[in-house]
Amino acid sequence: MVTTLKALKRNSYGGEFIHEALTSVYEMFKPVHCYIAYFDKVHHKAISLAYYVDGHLSNTAFSYSTDNAPCLKLISAGKPLYLSNNISKVYPFNQIITSSIFYSYLGLPIFSRQGKVIGVIGCLFDIPFLFSESLYQEWCDVIGNVLGSDVEYLALLSSQKKLLQEMEQCQQEAKLGNWQLDLVTNSYYWSKEIYRIFQCEINDFIPNEKTINEFIHTDDQVRVNELKDEMLNSNNVSYSIIYRIVLENRKTKYLREHCNILRNINGIATIIKGTLQDITDFYYVNDKLNQASNKLTMTYDAVVEGIWEYDLKTKKLITSPKFWDILAINKNHVKNISNYLAMVHKDDKLTVIESFSKLRDGDVISIDVEFRLQPKDKQTECRWFNCKGNIIESNNKKCSDTIVGVLIDITETVLAAQQLTLAKTVFDNTSECIVITDQDNNIISVNKAFETVTGYSKSYVIGKNPRILSSGYHDLAFYKKMWHSLDTIGTWQGQLHNRRSDGAIYPEEMTINKIEDDHKVVNYVGVFHDISSRKQTEKKLRILADNDMLTGLMNRRRFVEKVEQQINKMTHPGKGTITTGVCSLLFIDVDDFKIFNDLYGHDFGDDILKSVADILTATVCEHSLICRYGGDEYAVLIKDKDINYAKDIARQLIDIISKPIICNDIEINLTISIGISSYPQSGTTHQALLKNADYAMYEQKWLGRNGLCVYDQQLQDEYIRKLKLRDKLKYAIDANKINVYYQPIVDSRTGKVCKFEALARWYDDVDGFISPGVFIPIAERYGLIGQLGQQVFEQACADLDRIHRCGFDDIIFSINHSVKEFSQHNQQYIFDTINSYHLPYSAIMIEITESTALDDGKNIIDTLAAFRSRGIAISLDDFGTGYSSLAAIIDIKPDIIKIDRSFIIDIEHCKESKMLVSLVLDLSHKLNVEVVAEGVETQAQLDILSSMACHYIQGYYYSPAVAIDEAIAILKVRNHNVIDINIQ
Repeated sequence: MVTTLKALKRNSYGGEFIHEALTSVYEMFKPVHCYIAYFDKVHHKAISLAYYVDGHLSNTAFSYSTDNAPCLKLISAGKPLYLSNNISKVYPFNQIITSSIFYSYLGLPIFSRQGKVIGVIGCLFDIPFLFSESLYQEWCDVIGNVLGSDVEYLALLSSQKKLLQEMEQCQQEAKLGNWQLDLVTNSYYWSKEIYRIFQCEINDFIPNEKTINEFIHTDDQVRVNELKDEMLNSNNVSYSIIYRIVLENRKTKYLREHCNILRNINGIATIIKGTLQDITDFYYVNDKLNQASNKLTMTYDAVVEGIWEYDLKTKKLITSPKFWDILAINKNHVKNISNYLAMVHKDDKLTVIESFSKLRDGDVISIDVEFRLQPKDKQTECRWFNCKGNIIESNNKKCSDTIVGVLIDITETVLAAQQLTLAKTVFDNTSECIVITDQDNNIISVNKAFETVTGYSKSYVIGKNPRILSSGYHDLAFYKKMWHSLDTIGTWQGQLHNRRSDGAIYPEEMTINKIEDDHKVVNYVGVFHDISSRKQTEKKLRILADNDMLTGLMNRRRFVEKVEQQINKMTHPGKGTITTGVCSLLFIDVDDFKIFNDLYGHDFGDDILKSVADILTATVCEHSLICRYGGDEYAVLIKDKDINYAKDIARQLIDIISKPIICNDIEINLTISIGISSYPQSGTTHQALLKNADYAMYEQKWLGRNGLCVYDQQLQDEYIRKLKLRDKLKYAIDANKINVYYQPIVDSRTGKVCKFEALARWYDDVDGFISPGVFIPIAERYGLIGQLGQQVFEQACADLDRIHRCGFDDIIFSINHSVKEFSQHNQQYIFDTINSYHLPYSAIMIEITESTALDDGKNIIDTLAAFRSRGIAISLDDFGTGYSSLAAIIDIKPDIIKIDRSFIIDIEHCKESKMLVSLVLDLSHKLNVEVVAEGVETQAQLDILSSMACHYIQGYYYSPAVAIDEAIAILKVRNHNVIDINIQ
């Protein structure tokens, strides 16, 4: 098969080879339809070169879009494309595939010499067809390659033929031909269109200088020949000229000729190429238009209106100059009636079209239509025009031929009418009440709003004086002042109380203006509106602005104002003012209020807040000011009472609120923390009193809640000291001056160190060593604990990595975590830091106090579960010192329990401590939880713990917390079987 194809190629070429190759395709696959086509990639088309239908060559030539055909896949794949079924559904818009019902398709690519797909052999089958690529691959490759050059040639030939046809058609439509003169051989070439222009036959006329000159009008011959000679003898390379020719039938034509002159290296002209266009029609039309224009100009220039004439047959519009001046449009921008209609406002366009359509159809003999032009931009105001027209000529079928009319600018008239309509609409429909009186103040008009508000009808009040609305609320002096303002400045504005027709008095806000004409009063115009609703709203807003909506107590903003007023009164007492010069302020917070919200919901919490507000109102003295400061905080200003009185009131409140309260049939126990400041001891401004009372309240929270704290000099000194310590701590953290020490945890059975507890240490250059018991609470209180904890954690991981690289890879670090770190900071850095040092998660233990989880509930439990899921162990520190130790074990599920040193200290002499330690150990063994004893300092303590099977010991007995280098030295001594590889 392949040999046959190659032999076929040697014996034929071009169209003959294309047909013979397609015959081979048909004999090979027996398709219903098959064709060979080349791709026109510019127009995204496939154009057929040969077409077989049912085994016979068809003369049909076709093309189809490649965008909705299998050709796209064929081009991209560059190999045969076989589609096994339902191709008519896959390509529903392809005209070849959908011409019949085809089942399957086979496309073979045709390749150029460069290997690009330039065409396709398409086969369409009406039954299932099985194509084996392995069986036909060589044959398909050969036919695709041998067809390439012939397909390229025929495609190029087709394109050239098409271009020549298109060029000739364009020349004929434009009455434009091209010519060339070879000056060396003195031979002319004319395109077909030039022969048509000269009305000569190609075979009968030979163009040359003599025969062409015979056609040129005698009046133009000298001018044309002189121009050509001048061009040839100069350095010019082109020329353009218009002249006339006279044909054999004595008809004159106007021609425009443009030429380009080609010269050799010596500057001698060798070839002239040019174009020739018949412009006769343009000259005749232009002459007629000039004549008509002159007549219209003479006639229309004297007319003020714009005059127009429109011929429905020729669709020509003739206008006077005034027409375009009225429209303020450049005439050159309007080429036809469609351009003109495009300028009409979109809302008026349909009306204009319908009017002219009725004229054209003979339904009417005249039009009178108003319209606007489309504004050029949003800022341009629309202008209005009136267009009138009449039929002046009609044929027997009553179809309009010519319409003549006038155009008038009616913008001012329309706007005036619109203003009148708008004024009436506004007057009738405005929500403002309007009353107009004459110069004698008798009512001549009112609007609908007036009738609605006053209850008086228009017919009743006309002719009456506005005093019929008087309520008697205002005295004579009020009205005298009103009329004085009207007489002197012509206007009055203010609030009145008038009476409705049903006798109800209502407030209104009114403006009255005096209208004058030539300094004589013509009218009075009153505009007013009912402000009853506004007055009621203002009253409600004052309540809302000054009071807390939940408790009914004064809100914070109003309370601060009152405190400021009270201090100003004591600082600058006015005449007749009696003051003791003292006052006290209580700042109250409900302890653990969040627990009640979490347990019973926010509605229950709101009821608690209202109950506390009722207790405050019933307990403090009558002249005191009570405020809900925000959330679960309250503030009380006790006027003219010293600090001792304030403390008595605070104790009463603590006692009353600490008693069981029944709320929604649930008995609850509340406690409150109270901070007290006094004037002038705690501050002499309202800001100082509020701030210091707030600080005293938080100090009480710090001390254990359920009590009161007075802001005095000692508290102030302590407050300042903590602020200074906070600033120093912040600097120390930023400067990386917080060190991490490590206290070993030893297995007493082997004497080896199994763990270290990482402990933060701070040495200040001025204050020296500062205890963690001092600076850790400061960090928690002022939001530094997150940064501090992260810094300690990262340093501990770095040191643990160093220990592991020294060969002690079984050592675990226990790192403390504050409750504030859980509640205020993202814990992702823990995993990131461990991963950055490539440490196993099992080498890290997070150490928390037993009260930590209970302080923040489920959030911490969930976080601990996330730690445990990665393999990080949990250690419960200070076990036994909290109020819910067993609950902590159940909720937290720790891996290690650390018995607080307070029990270890007394274990030798206190039976209770010894018994408690024994119980913890028994419990931990049953729960499979390891136990570490903290604070072990003596051999006796160690012996007792060992007898109780507590083998993990931490304390000064073995070592205090030490720096990393000393910790490694301890490991080398106690865990001596490890070789020191001295990795720094």
